[in-house]
Amino acid sequence: MSSDGLPTMTAATASRGAKASSAMSTTRPRSLGGCATCRSRHVKCDESRPSCLVCRNLGLTCEKYEIRLVFEAIDTQGSRCRRPLFTEDMRQRMSKELVDSVNPDDAATLLLQIDDQCEEQEEHPDSYFDTYLGPFGAFRAPRPVLESTEVPTCPSIKSPPYQHVPIADDYNMAFEDALINDPIMECLFGGIDVNATGDFQTESFFNITGTENHECASQQSVTESSEMMMGLPSLSQHIQYTPNIPSLAPADAPFLLSVYKSQVVTLFSPVQSTKSPWHILHVPSAMGTFAQLTMGEQPGNAQSCIFYAILATGAYMQRAISTSQGHREYWQRQSESYAVSAQNYLKVALQDMSATLKKSKYKDILIALMCMNTVFAYQGNEDHIRRCLLDCENWIRFRGIPKTSKSRKVRLLHHCYVYLRIFYESTSVSHVRGSSMQEQMNASPDTVTSMASSPSFRLRQWEGRLDQRMNELKEQHLGENDIHLEIPGRWDSTMYPHVFAMPETLLFLLSQVTRLGNERDMSDLDDGSSILDFRQFSSRARSLERYICTWRPSSPPFHGEDNEDDDLSGSGAFQANTILSSHMVLALHKALLVFFYRRIYDVDPTILQDRVWQVQDSLSRCDRGDIPTAPLLWAAFVAACEALDPTLRDWFTNWFNRSFKASGLQNFKFALNIAKQVWEKQGQPLSSDNSTSWPQVMRDSGMSMFYV
Repeated sequence: MSSDGLPTMTAATASRGAKASSAMSTTRPRSLGGCATCRSRHVKCDESRPSCLVCRNLGLTCEKYEIRLVFEAIDTQGSRCRRPLFTEDMRQRMSKELVDSVNPDDAATLLLQIDDQCEEQEEHPDSYFDTYLGPFGAFRAPRPVLESTEVPTCPSIKSPPYQHVPIADDYNMAFEDALINDPIMECLFGGIDVNATGDFQTESFFNITGTENHECASQQSVTESSEMMMGLPSLSQHIQYTPNIPSLAPADAPFLLSVYKSQVVTLFSPVQSTKSPWHILHVPSAMGTFAQLTMGEQPGNAQSCIFYAILATGAYMQRAISTSQGHREYWQRQSESYAVSAQNYLKVALQDMSATLKKSKYKDILIALMCMNTVFAYQGNEDHIRRCLLDCENWIRFRGIPKTSKSRKVRLLHHCYVYLRIFYESTSVSHVRGSSMQEQMNASPDTVTSMASSPSFRLRQWEGRLDQRMNELKEQHLGENDIHLEIPGRWDSTMYPHVFAMPETLLFLLSQVTRLGNERDMSDLDDGSSILDFRQFSSRARSLERYICTWRPSSPPFHGEDNEDDDLSGSGAFQANTILSSHMVLALHKALLVFFYRRIYDVDPTILQDRVWQVQDSLSRCDRGDIPTAPLLWAAFVAACEALDPTLRDWFTNWFNRSFKASGLQNFKFALNIAKQVWEKQGQPLSSDNSTSWPQVMRDSGMSMFYV
């Protein structure tokens, strides 16, 4: 304290005050966009345009807003603020010119164009070639150096002498001043011309179709600046031409693979899912084979069979939907060629499995056989289809059933085989009487269903009421190995609802009615080949009839498995699949009743007309413009053969014709031919048998139905 009572300032207090003042001065906000006048006077600028308010109020000359960007290698005067390089108006013009210079084609199209240009130059590797597309020249192909001592250089382009540019209203300094003695700015923007209004020359900055000399100059400038900045040698000195690897894949392969994935796969299941067996097994196998062939490698025989069978299937589909005669003939030739190749590869693959040490994967052989089944269905070759299904049966019993642990993919393939086999056997009555008595005697006493004993479905001996047996839970190994659905019971791990939107019980009932119908046909031969007497047959028939009439689906026919795809649920496709599967299951159930009464009891068709109309109504509700799948074809065939009303017959005729034209599958044509023969015989005079059935027509004509 001083003598007058006032506080005195010590040296320590003064020092703390100076530090606080210094700290406040270093942390005060700094304006980065003020005019030059306010910045020189060290006052805050309101940054009004075209002149700030501070300068106008004081009557000063506003020095406007300069453009400055300074890079300093050694900072000796503290940090320097960086100012914007371009004004807002200049940036907007640059953006507009960039948008106007962009080619409307996408990047994939540009890449294809560059590939085409490069392929034309492959025959002349010594000639100079330089191409790029896009506003930035991002796809430029530099000229390789053939000899290290002779590096071609582009003629230099002399820049015009510097001329004074009048100051525009937007800035107070020439643009070129920002580039003086600045290597980074010279590298980035040295080739840009700016006129007096601040416009950029499009042909120098966004060059798309510039001259050859300008391309060389730009390329040389970028290369030199890169060497200066990074200290690396020129990239063009290390680029060498790679040898051309011949592709072994057919030229139509990419297109036909796309057709198979987007169109043909929809034929196999009533519902669509990205986790179907064809999406996770068939398509990846074909794509892998295509990649190997493109790289000049030769894949395995089973994989090659899958690949060419898929190509043949896609070609058949293209033949069906083509409108011109020339296109149809071309795809017909391609499909036949691919089918022959697939069949040859399959023969070699099966020979390798039995005669050599070279073995294919179990799944590959099974997929190959099922792909060939689809090819034969397009060809309409019923004998080959049956042989293919029998090969699948033998392969599953030889290699699949002995597996103690079956993967999900293996189980999916087994489900696909059983699905096709049960529908095929239900309408293949011409093969039942081919079984000899000696074959039945060689069979095991408790079953005559093994393919080693009979190529047809026969009944398995089991005791108890059917409804009680169906409530029993099957063991895991029994559910997996019951590939023909012979044993009654419930198996919760079944995949039919997920893959085909069908309860397994419906397929089981169809299998049982087929077996009982085969026993009825065998008993008509009067040679004792049937394993059932009349009492046993009647008891089994009543049990099946009671269960079919009272059957109802216990849950929605279609449900996801293993966290079904999010996109499937979010897009409404899941709900659409559920509605479609409900109508399909209803049509199948009504058709199964018609099938049972005609196949087992051979009732008069007039009794079945109500059921036929119900099938027609359900089929019309399932019609979304798609190609009908196996369950819908089976239901339509069974109902159409019993239709007596001319309106019903016309509807089924249009349904089969439309499906055949859309898919090209011969089974729709065969189904309509059989139905027309039944209608013709039913329309004959009353002295003949008016209850002519489709089994009789198929036995007499030797025709058969098949499915995909």
